Amino acid sequence: MRGDLGPHDVARLNLETVSDVLDAAGVPYLLVRDPEVRHRIAVRRERRADALAAIARALADAPVYAEPIGRGAPPGGHARDVTGWPDHDIRLYRPVTQPSEALRFAADCGCDLEFWESTPAGGLRATRPTLVGRDIPASALEPAELAVGGRRHPSLAVFTQTFTDEPDFPVDAVYTWVDGADPAWRERRAAALGERVPHPADGGESRYRSRDELRYSLRSLAMYAPWVRRIWIVTDRQVPAWLNIGHPRIAVVDHRDVFTDADALPTYNSHAIETQLHHIDGLSEHFLYLNDDFFLGRPLTPGRFFHPAGLTRCFPSPTAIPQGPRDDRDPTWIAAAKNNRELIRRAFGRGTVHAFKHAPYALRRSVLDELERRFAAEFAATARSRIRSGRDLSVVSSLYHHYGLCTGQAVAGELSADTVPLSRGSGLPTLARLLEARDREVFCLNDMASGDLTEEQKDEAAAGFLERYFPVTAPWEAAGPDRT
Repeated sequence: MRGDLGPHDVARLNLETVSDVLDAAGVPYLLVRDPEVRHRIAVRRERRADALAAIARALADAPVYAEPIGRGAPPGGHARDVTGWPDHDIRLYRPVTQPSEALRFAADCGCDLEFWESTPAGGLRATRPTLVGRDIPASALEPAELAVGGRRHPSLAVFTQTFTDEPDFPVDAVYTWVDGADPAWRERRAAALGERVPHPADGGESRYRSRDELRYSLRSLAMYAPWVRRIWIVTDRQVPAWLNIGHPRIAVVDHRDVFTDADALPTYNSHAIETQLHHIDGLSEHFLYLNDDFFLGRPLTPGRFFHPAGLTRCFPSPTAIPQGPRDDRDPTWIAAAKNNRELIRRAFGRGTVHAFKHAPYALRRSVLDELERRFAAEFAATARSRIRSGRDLSVVSSLYHHYGLCTGQAVAGELSADTVPLSRGSGLPTLARLLEARDREVFCLNDMASGDLTEEQKDEAAAGFLERYFPVTAPWEAAGPDRT
C-alpha cells in the first residue's frame, strides 16, 4: 500500500519497472509519447521473445501483473507467465492501493509494451496509432530522449515535437477562498455590511462555510492536472493553516493586491472579486478559475479547456436563464445572467439562453482586460458592490464566455460534469456513485441555501467523500511530501 502516489506517479513507476528490465537485458526500446496517463514502450518485433523472457525472469517474484492488449486477447496473469502468451502487446502493472483502500491503481496506470514491425524499407510500423501515425519511415528514426519524472528514456525525435493540435502555452489556476469561521473576518464583514441583508437565495452563511474543500480541490489538481504551472489563491487577509505558502507553485494574493479601486474594499461579493482576477501580477495569459467546491474527477489535459489556437473552451449547461428583464425577485445569479444578456444584446445584437456548467472556467487575461475596457462602467459598479446585488455582472462564469463566443475568442466544448446538491439527502447516492465509478471529468459539491440535511450531516458527507476520493496529500500541504 502507498498513500503518497497519484496516477501519474504510479504510471511513471510502472514505466521504470519495465525499462529497468529491458535495460538490464540489453533489449533496445523506445518511449512512445502519448497523451494518456499510461506510458508506451516499443520494442522491435524480432526482439519480442527476448523482451518477454527478460520480463518473466526479472519479475518472477515481484507483484507485477500483465494483460494482453487487443481484440480477442486472452485473460491476463502474473508477469512471470508472459513468455507463453500469444502474439499480443502486453500491459504490465504493479497494483497500488491507498491505505484507506478507497483509491486503487492497476492496469489503468500500467506500461504498455508494444512490438513493432520492421518494414522492408527500414522503418517501423506501430501496432496501433501514435501521435505521428502508425508508419514511421527510416528517415524519421532519428534517436532522441524523453524525460519522465526527471529520468530520461530513449525515444525518437518525432516524439519530442510539440504538434500544432496541442496547446503550447502555460496554464495557471486561480481560486477565490474565504474561511467564514474566522472571527476577524466575520467582524470585518459585520462592520462593513451593517444592516444590509443578502438575498435569501444566495446561500447565506453556506456561501462562506469552509469544509476544507479547498484542500481537496487542490489535491484534485495535483492528481489530475499536474501540468498547471502555478496556483493563485485570492483571499481577504486569510491563509489556510495547512498550506505551505513557500511552495514554488503556490501564491496567496490579497484583495488589496488585485483591486484597482482601493475604495471598493472591503468586499464580500464574489462577483466583485471576479472582476479583478486578471490584475494578478504574474498570472499567465491562459488560466483556469475554480471555486473551492470544484474538483477534477480524473486525469485531464490542457486541451480539454483550451483550443490549440489559444481560444478558451466553454461548457454550456442545460439550465436556461429565463427570458425577460431582470426582476427584483430573481436570485442574484439569475439577475447577473440577465445583466450579462443585456450587455451582449447591446454590443452584438444577439441573445443568450444557457448558463454554463459549474466546472473550471477557462479564461484569458487579455479578453478580461478587453471586457473591462469595453464595459468599464458596469465592471466598476460590480467591483464596488460589497455584497451580491441584482445589478451585478457575473463575469468569469457567464459574461466572458458569451462575449468570447461573439468575438471568436471562445468555442463551445463538452465536459462530463456533475453538480451534487450537498444540502439535500438526494445528493448522497450521487456521491456514492462518483466514488465508485470515478467517471466524471469534473464535479461540484454545491451547498445550497435550502435542503433537508443539517450542517453536521453535510460536514460528515463532504468529509467522508472527499478524503476517500482524494487521499493523496498534495506537495504544497504543510505536512505533505516534497514532490516538486
